[in-house]
Amino acid sequence: MITTKGPFIFLFAFALIQLFGGGHGNIKIGAFNMKVFGVSKASNPDVMDVLVKIILRYNIILLQEIRDSTDTAIQLLLQEVNSRAGKRPFTMKISEKLGRSTSKEQYAFLYRTSSGISIRSSYVYNDNANDVFEREPFVVHFESTKTDVKRFALVGIHVKPDDAVNEIAALSDVIKEVTSHLKERNIIIMGDLNADCSYVSGSAWTRIPLRQDTKVMWPIGENIDTTTGTTDCAYDRFIISGTKIRKSTVQGSVRVFRFDTEYNLSITEALDVSDHYPIELELI
Repeated sequence: MITTKGPFIFLFAFALIQLFGGGHGNIKIGAFNMKVFGVSKASNPDVMDVLVKIILRYNIILLQEIRDSTDTAIQLLLQEVNSRAGKRPFTMKISEKLGRSTSKEQYAFLYRTSSGISIRSSYVYNDNANDVFEREPFVVHFESTKTDVKRFALVGIHVKPDDAVNEIAALSDVIKEVTSHLKERNIIIMGDLNADCSYVSGSAWTRIPLRQDTKVMWPIGENIDTTTGTTDCAYDRFIISGTKIRKSTVQGSVRVFRFDTEYNLSITEALDVSDHYPIELELI
């Protein structure tokens, strides 16, 4: 007698592995400027619902522009995310408050350990000597059991708009420091670089060494709009450095996630969430 029970069990088990982890698989990485995320936004259920949906798309996501003197808003967001994450909850690594003015910001990386991801170390880039950055880059050294590139550093940065050219130019030094300090060549700088429109005009790119470096990949170009509303600017970027991580970046996976279209939001509703879209890529 012929039975289909054996093949069915195999396929079911394979599907569970793909869903919950095990073996080899892609990880999706995002970066999102949440536009002044604090207590006010955390108390808006509609905004929180969209933020949670966005975060749940990823295995690792960098959240930027966290401004909250009470230190409660990001904890509420993490709690809400994990209430919907099921067996794949997120862990958070958050920076200290950064910025020269009284209006300071934090970076936060949310990541799923169930995806085979762990953190080896983290630190805020030491900018004391030159004081180039308004908000110093936040460096997190990740380890992944399921991707071709087993270790990589993600560097979160929110560039000051009025000093974008100088700050982006200084990212060359950040890559050198991360490579030396962590003994890590596979690096992705990510976040809101304010790298377009009036902040970085066409001629200004000649003053940014990383843009001329053939060993570095800028997968989001000036023709891509990373902003909601009526603006059309490629502010948010990935800068990918290192042979292995460039090869591990899935072709065609780098994109802007247009959450307004995905969730059928009006311009006003989208802007309540953020004036930026998340950017994303996948590593294999």
